[in-house]
Amino acid sequence: MSREILQRYSIRAKKSLWQNFLVNENILQEIADAETILWENIIEVWPGYGALTEKLLEKNPKSLTLVELDSDMIQILEERISFWELDTADIKFNIIHQDVLEYAPDFESYKVIANIPYYITSPILRHFLYDLEYTPKSMLILMQKDVGDKILRKNKWKSSVLSLFIEKKCNVSEMILVPKESFIPAPKIESSVLLFNLHEDFIQIDDESFLKIIKIWFSEPRKKLIKNLIKWGFEKEKIWEYYKENNFSENIRAEELDIRQWCDLVKILSKNQK
Repeated sequence: MSREILQRYSIRAKKSLWQNFLVNENILQEIADAETILWENIIEVWPGYGALTEKLLEKNPKSLTLVELDSDMIQILEERISFWELDTADIKFNIIHQDVLEYAPDFESYKVIANIPYYITSPILRHFLYDLEYTPKSMLILMQKDVGDKILRKNKWKSSVLSLFIEKKCNVSEMILVPKESFIPAPKIESSVLLFNLHEDFIQIDDESFLKIIKIWFSEPRKKLIKNLIKWGFEKEKIWEYYKENNFSENIRAEELDIRQWCDLVKILSKNQK
């Protein structure tokens, strides 16, 4: 079906938008089945011509909002709706022609589903987790597998700014592996679908302080953590006190700490910065 739509509308991927269209019907169905859609407010980011949209509509969401930047895709979506290829009659349905990084949902409760390219993965995740008044209940995101591995710290990946700012807000699990042949055009590497479930484990840690300090920590990742902290104005005595309490080596580097250790350290340092 997806391949037929590409041919019917003469759709060509735009390199400027890093478009790769998922055409594997089995994978599309797996994504639609991976989250509870029924009676939920769903925001689909970068829906393209609506391959996944069609399957989400079959799940009877409370509402479905599409956020799409490509005006050509907007036109195709509207045509498909007019031809009843996308049945939107029984739900609140909206198409928003906008950069997702400028979009602010007006729902207090919603879920995000998206297929996003590498260059905008981190900004989109940060936007929904840190920039908005209302954060999503969950996010189901298709992304390049190497980015997913970095988030999950698989294959020898250690902590990073990306993994930490996500772990502060979410529990993350890998749901689906997507072969590169599932796309037109096929990307050079595999993809995976990650499920981000929001939690409040570290809600007491100020977001702004957390983001500021982890950026400092990873500004020179090869240096000892303590040198970066002192360089940026944190009191050496307070740092040493925390090190001793947690049996940290003086040679420890930023990537070696887990999210709970980071949040503890942020809490201390944010109170005692010079």
